[in-house]
Amino acid sequence: MDLTKMSESELRALVASAQQELANRTCPCPQSLAVYTHDCAGASKHHKAKYKHWSKLVRGVDTTKTSGYAWIGEFLPTDGQVKVPTDSIVVEVCGDIITAYRITGGGKERIDYANTKWQAKLIDTVAKLLANGGEQKC
Repeated sequence: MDLTKMSESELRALVASAQQELANRTCPCPQSLAVYTHDCAGASKHHKAKYKHWSKLVRGVDTTKTSGYAWIGEFLPTDGQVKVPTDSIVVEVCGDIITAYRITGGGKERIDYANTKWQAKLIDTVAKLLANGGEQKC
């Protein structure tokens, strides 16, 4: 495969595919886990019905996209708790706001947030964090 002959968008798609493949592979060593809870867990039925809610454990980012489709990873429940690898990144949506968090043993640390219609900067911020070793390592 000659990478020099590929367009920039083809290279970005290839990188996103490679990140997804790496995320799907099981780490051979045990990882420490931390508890993640969506900000709206336990909210009223009215709130949950009125606003859109989702969260995703981010394993990679497709920087060619500017919507929720840029986030590569697994969806997480929005009601209740789930354990995720310590130092992982989760994005969560409540209504028109998307927030990126780093999950630590002590809880969630907000990285940044954006309107779901204007999240290109947030996507780039998280992509840089992942590229600089922001993902869980063995």
